[in-house]
Amino acid sequence: MRDRLRCWIAIGPALVIPALGALAYFVLICDPLIARIVYTATKLFTVVWPLTAWFLILRNRSPALPPLRQHIAALPLGAATGLFIGIAILVMATGPFREVVDASAPAIREKAQLFGVLEHYWLFAAAISIVHSLVEEYYWRWFVYGRLRVLVPGKAAHLVAGAAFALHHIVVTSVYFGLGWGMVFGISTMIGGIVWSLLYARQGTLAGAWLSHALVDMSLMWCGYRLLLG
Repeated sequence: MRDRLRCWIAIGPALVIPALGALAYFVLICDPLIARIVYTATKLFTVVWPLTAWFLILRNRSPALPPLRQHIAALPLGAATGLFIGIAILVMATGPFREVVDASAPAIREKAQLFGVLEHYWLFAAAISIVHSLVEEYYWRWFVYGRLRVLVPGKAAHLVAGAAFALHHIVVTSVYFGLGWGMVFGISTMIGGIVWSLLYARQGTLAGAWLSHALVDMSLMWCGYRLLLG
């Protein structure tokens, strides 16, 4: 009972703080400096909290790392899923959803200027696609999904982790596209999160999920380039 309680204490903040942070820095705060500070603090939380909770709340030993061959074996399926989803995003963004995406350009450009992204777009894109995707996999798949599957049945763990992963994306996309489309894109993000937690559960390593996630983010960054700078 105490172990389960500690696990819920560890996982509870992790489920909601990214969404609350996004609500603050993307919706409620207008001052650029304060918005950047809250954004940075939220991202630091996703880096620091899992290991803090792992050692201080859950009282675990250092997590064991899978062997290199297990990471390598996970890459082909990760690449396949990432390319499939990424190509689907590019097709939809330049086809059926093009009007919706193009209509959001002024709002996206305003936020990009607020956060100082346009001046070094491809550096930002590389950081999002490579570093940020790794942090999200460590946070959402290894920590959030990994602890949830101890607390709830397997399918429910995938669903809850995927829904929590989607929440802050719903906040962000609702600012750009309105709540209706924000929910549509949020549900798509939830499905992506479930795919990546399934990869992690099957492969026992984040390598495949990370590669898949990175490829998807690269496709999104290309859509952003076409919209803002193309």
